[in-house]
Formats: sequence, C-alpha cells, structure tokens
Amino acid sequence: MDSIRICLLAVAGVTVITIIRKWNADFLPLVRLCLAILLAAVVFSLSAPVVDYLKNLTELSGVSGYAEFLFKALGIAVLTQCCAELCRESGESGAAGGVELAGKVEILLLSLPLINEILSTARELLNLAG
Repeated sequence: MDSIRICLLAVAGVTVITIIRKWNADFLPLVRLCLAILLAAVVFSLSAPVVDYLKNLTELSGVSGYAEFLFKALGIAVLTQCCAELCRESGESGAAGGVELAGKVEILLLSLPLINEILSTARELLNLAG
C-alpha cells in the first residue's frame, strides 16, 4: 500500500515538473528539491520500524558498536547519493562530485576508530603467537 503512495507521489511530482518546465524552467530546481525531500521523508518514515528492529537485534547480539557504524555509514552513503543525483539533475555535475567525495571522506573518518580497533586486535594476536 505504501509503495502505491510513493509511486503516486513520484508521478504527481514528475507531472508538476513537466508542467513547470513548459511554463517557467527557472523553478525546476526548487520543485525537484521539494519532490526529493517529500520522497525522502516518506521513505524514512517507512524505514523507522526496520531500523528499530535492527537496533534491538544488534543490542541483543552484543555487536551494537559495529552495527551503529554500519547504520551511520549507510545513512551517509544514501544521503550523499540522493544529494549528488539532485545536483546532477540540476546540471551541476561538479557539485555532485564534491558531495560524493565529501561523503566518502566522512565515511573514512567514521571508520577510523574501527580500523584502529582491528589493528590493535591484530597486534594482540601477533603478540600472542610470537
């Protein structure tokens, strides 16, 4: 049922974009941005129960720290991808590349503590073996 609402919202938004394109193309980036925000809000509201379930599941399994990293990295990746596509749709491929690069750097910065933990575990294992 929700997928039907998302599809109807997307079709309505594309219809409005087509009409505005013929009327006054100066408003197209603003309408595209509004459509992207509406679709993102619907998708995020739909994904809230899944995120809550996965959060509870990872807390029970004892790997909540790793799962938190994965959720944050996934959120950054999805957000930067959506923003980059919106920039490309508006004809700003340079800005899209910058957004994608910023997302990659942010994920790398987010992963530094995890990399440090992996290296210290490897160091401990090597000290035990030697």
